[in-house]
This record gives sequence, structure tokens and C-alpha cells, in this order.
Amino acid sequence: MAHRQKIRRQISAFFNKLKRAKIDWAESREIGKKWEELSKIEKHIISIIEMVFNRLIKGLQLFFSYLAQSTLLSFVIFLLLFFLCVTLLAILPSEHFFEGNLTVEEMSFTYAGQEQKLFLDTIRRIKSLGIKGKQTLSFTGKFQSQSMPELNQLETLNIELTTDDESNLLIESSQKEIELTELRVQPNTQVDELNYDTYSNKLAFSLSKIQDKPDKANILKLNLGGLPLTVTLEGYYKLDNKSGSQEKRQLEFNVTPNNQEFMLNLANPVTLTLETPVLTNNEAKQWFRGKIDVKDVKFQRLDETGVNQIDSLSISTILEGKVRMAEQEREIKENQFLMAGEPGIELIRYLNIVPKKGLEVRISGQSKLIQLGLDRQFPVSRIQASWLDGILPRDAIIALIAFCAASFSYLLYFIIDYIAKSSTKP
Repeated sequence: MAHRQKIRRQISAFFNKLKRAKIDWAESREIGKKWEELSKIEKHIISIIEMVFNRLIKGLQLFFSYLAQSTLLSFVIFLLLFFLCVTLLAILPSEHFFEGNLTVEEMSFTYAGQEQKLFLDTIRRIKSLGIKGKQTLSFTGKFQSQSMPELNQLETLNIELTTDDESNLLIESSQKEIELTELRVQPNTQVDELNYDTYSNKLAFSLSKIQDKPDKANILKLNLGGLPLTVTLEGYYKLDNKSGSQEKRQLEFNVTPNNQEFMLNLANPVTLTLETPVLTNNEAKQWFRGKIDVKDVKFQRLDETGVNQIDSLSISTILEGKVRMAEQEREIKENQFLMAGEPGIELIRYLNIVPKKGLEVRISGQSKLIQLGLDRQFPVSRIQASWLDGILPRDAIIALIAFCAASFSYLLYFIIDYIAKSSTKP
């Protein structure tokens, strides 16, 4: 089999040289010797290919010779090809920039920047902060606990949450003195299930780094204030005063912190939940920092039964919105999916919380095709733009297509008529 493939490659190379009119006859005699080694079917196929190749070359030679004798026909064929190319440029899809403004219940994305990015900035009067997942943190101050009196003698308490799913810590302030100073995310950080519950005023999301580097953790900075805080531990955790033992019970204590400035190198992964003040105006507009380079943006959540993974359903979280590309605009209805071809959404320009609705997000990116529909497999609306859409207005392109189609038909008729008349002349 390998020997036959070698012979086929040699014959193919011979035809390529024949096409370039550079024939090595010594090499052709060598191929002739090996011709007998091929089967009859292979010989027949190669003979047909050779015959078609020769007729094609001969036909092209006759065609160009005929064109050289008629300047008018050559010019008309040139115009025909020109109008054909323009029509194709006006029809074939091309990649264009798009933008959109959406209101969603929940979203996920991956930060695609090259440097750390300020994601949240200065959220004041936070009532509570919840942390779920493996995390190590330390409190310094005055402690009070009824369930574990030995904490009352401590000045510093180190806490280690030991599991991803069953370790929870909740910090509460009755006077709403907790302030989130800033949250910075590192490159390749996934922000999952970002949502705002308008009934409980809770902002929640999960952070996980695709490439985990302990020296470049996501950074959370807090100001805990100077009044007593209530700290609640649930699930598995370790306390340094318990000689490294691991607990699985609820523990509640109060702490009056000495260190108001509090910084956490967030573990991977981690889920944060913030109970914010009631939004009465547009104050949340300053919480999120815009112009976030992103990839893998999703406006959907997975509805799981908890029994079998194949029973899970993807549900759109879009409430309303609009998307625009190449002077075309489509309205996005509630629960419709937004599907953009690669590279897709590349930038989140703006994030905000709309009271009693959800998250307002403004996006932009590049794509050849944008599709909308209640089912991802059956889109009902689409935006697709051609090469010329980036140069001419849509109305001008429609008029140009009509002109090119009419000109193409006329020129094609002229060529057929010209050839027919030429062939009847003596």
C-alpha cells in the first residue's frame, strides 16, 4: 500500500510539471516503468484525470486566443466579472462590530485582560458579607461568645474554611458599617452567576481562576468599622485555638475589630454574597467598573434536577434588550437567547443595577452572525452583514445589488448573442 501511494505521488508531481511545461523525460520513463504496477482501476482513473486535464488546458488556450481577437468581448467579460464580484461582496457575510444594551437576571463571563482589574469599587453601608469556599482569614480585637467562652480570652483569631461547598462565613453589622473598598480580579478569572436579588438586596457571584497562581490571587479589601460585628461559621472549619481540629457545627461570636482595614487574598474558588442598602436612586452605578475585556459571556443559567446531568436545561436570563450591527437593530424579548459567532462579546462597557429589575449591561464585540430565539437550536431572528456593509449604507447596497443584477443579466445576454452571431459568419 505504501509503495502504491508513492507511485501516485510521483504521477501527481509529473502532472504538475506538465502544467508548468517543465518535463523531465527521464523521470517520465521511470514513471512509465512503474505504471504497470498499478491496478486496472487506478490506471483508468488516472487516464480520465489526464484526459480532463488536457482538455481543460486546450479549452482555456482556445478561449484566451478567442478573447485576444475581440477587444469588445474582452471588455464585456471584464465588466461581467466586475459586477459579479461586487454582487458577491454585497451578499457574502463579513465580520463586523456590534453593540448591545441588555437587562438580565444573571450573567457569567471570564476576564480576558492582561493585568488585574478593579471590578467593584466602594460599596458602603453593607449589612452583611457572606463567604463560601476554602478561605483563611484573621480577626484582631475583642471577642465575645456564649457557645465557646474560651474565645473571650483571645485577641487574635485565625479561621480556616476547609471545604468548597460546606464552609460558610457570615459577617453582619447591625449598624451597616461594613464597606467594600475594592475588589480586584486577576486575568483568566471566571465571574459566575453574577446576580442581584431585588427583594433581599443581595449581590452575589462566584470567582474562580482558570490558571490558579497563589501569588496572584483576587484581592478583596474591606473596612469593618469600629462597632461590634457578628460572625457566624457553618460547615467545616478550623480555629487556631482548637489545636487544628476541624468542626462541623454552627458557631456564632461577636468581635469588635481593632483592624478596620481588612484585606483578603481570595481562595479559588470562592462565592461572595453582599447584602447592600436599599437602592433608592442610581447609586449602584458607581459600584461596577466598566470597560472589562471579557470572553465566554453567558446570559443563562442551568436548571438542574440534581439527579441526572442530561436532565439539566439552559434557561435564558435576559429580561429585555437591543442589539445593533451594521445599521441593523433587533429587539431582544424576555427569555430569548443571544447567540453571537466568534469572537463574540469582547467588552463589557457598563454594568449597573436597575432597581426591581436586575443587571443592566452594555456589551460590544465582533461577529459575522448574531441570532436570537427562545431556543438555541431554532433562532427566529438574525443580523448578518456583508463586506460592503462596513463601507456603504444599507439602502445604497440594496440599490447596488439591483443595478449589478440587471447589468449582469444584460451583459450575459450580450455575450451569448455575440458568440452566436460570430459562429454564423462564413
